[in-house]
Amino acid sequence: MKSILKRFIPGILLAALLMPAQAQSPSTMYFMPGVPQSNRINPAIQPGCGFYLGFPGLAPLRVQVSTGNLSIEDLVFYNSDLDSLITFLHPLADREAFLDQLDPVNYLVTDLSASLASFGFRAGKNFISVDVTARVDGSVSYPSQMFNLVMYGLGEGQTVSLDGLGTDLQAFDEVSLGWSRSILPNLDVGARGKVLFGIGSMTSTRSELEVTASEEAWNIQSDMRFNASFPFADITYGEEGFPDSVAVAGDLSGNFEPGSIPRYVFNFNNLGLGLDVGVNYRPFPELRLSASVLDLGYIRWEEGVHEVALEMDYDFEGIEVNPFQEMGDPAGEILDSLQQFVDFSSGQPFTSRLNTKILAGVAYYPIEKIGFGVLSRTDFMGETVSQRFTGSANLTTGRFINLSLSYTYSSYYSKNLGAGISFNAGPFNLYLISDNVLNTVFWPHQASTMNLWFGLNLCFGYNRDKPEYKDKPLVL
Repeated sequence: MKSILKRFIPGILLAALLMPAQAQSPSTMYFMPGVPQSNRINPAIQPGCGFYLGFPGLAPLRVQVSTGNLSIEDLVFYNSDLDSLITFLHPLADREAFLDQLDPVNYLVTDLSASLASFGFRAGKNFISVDVTARVDGSVSYPSQMFNLVMYGLGEGQTVSLDGLGTDLQAFDEVSLGWSRSILPNLDVGARGKVLFGIGSMTSTRSELEVTASEEAWNIQSDMRFNASFPFADITYGEEGFPDSVAVAGDLSGNFEPGSIPRYVFNFNNLGLGLDVGVNYRPFPELRLSASVLDLGYIRWEEGVHEVALEMDYDFEGIEVNPFQEMGDPAGEILDSLQQFVDFSSGQPFTSRLNTKILAGVAYYPIEKIGFGVLSRTDFMGETVSQRFTGSANLTTGRFINLSLSYTYSSYYSKNLGAGISFNAGPFNLYLISDNVLNTVFWPHQASTMNLWFGLNLCFGYNRDKPEYKDKPLVL
């Protein structure tokens, strides 16, 4: 039992820290012409081609990593007195400056998604698109007081609250059908319906943790609860309510059956629905107004559901060290003490929401092939709201090449210089877009966020008589 506990709890925590999370798309993409998958960020957009087919895994492939307020230079930096690199935990580091950068609750956010299939075609005034995408979405949260505790410890009678420590992670496949239509010469609308198939999930439902110091012991009180769905794992429980064994499902491991993969990838027992909507309006040819709402939806998790509860009132009296005796296994002894407070059980079905996003933009084109845009983007992660603003300059030379430069301001970091390029060689369309790729050139040590979209498509049926605005996301 102890060996299972040692593997199970650290494994969950490691997965929480490493698993990609909240899906993000570069704001630069919203303004950029020549990108067939720009309808992912506003479903009202109609690409300039009559038909496109994305290469599996590459149309698009997107990656994002964000550490919130913290950058590399906050964690490791040069100290002139020592003529050496030191960390934020070094005695000569400015601890208060480090802590002042943190919010009461902070987030580690990453995103990885890959397109399994993507194609679209024009049908009169309509444009239809179909996408199958593998996504991992979520976040890991931690309170700033956690670093305060590590740096300063606790004095006699002091109490520190670590509320907010938790995770919200979910991996799922998304099958979507998009539709866009020009209902008036200057007005386009669009929607994308999505069916979601849950692969795995782990979500904090309660996070209360408090530590109080005294001369005799540290008193730890907690009430932490998690919902999880691991349909790909076989977990058996013993009489005490702890996992006796944790293993990958038999048809995915020792008795591997290739035919079983679709059941886990498109799991109808963990089913959800989603919706994106968008609109574009052109009051006159030089001005484009647009807005979209993305990821309205949920997943209902019913297979492989488990509940984990950590309720304790525990006095930690430290570890006794005798220099004349072997150290033993202090970590194992602590786990033995804590296991009485951990309760694992088969859980009840639960529902998780997608992280909704609202985008609103305006673009002005003084001449046909050059435009300038401003975008407001609001992201909702549980009870946390994140706001960003992006300004963009866009240039198109026609079908061959399209360029974009952008600047994004967010509450976490103001030096976000992005760029995008899209070009066509015969039927091949290739694009690469990022909101902060130039940060790695000018301020690599200050970067706290990195995102990247890459796409490769086959495009056919460009209509030279179509108005140029059909290629521009803000034009839709």
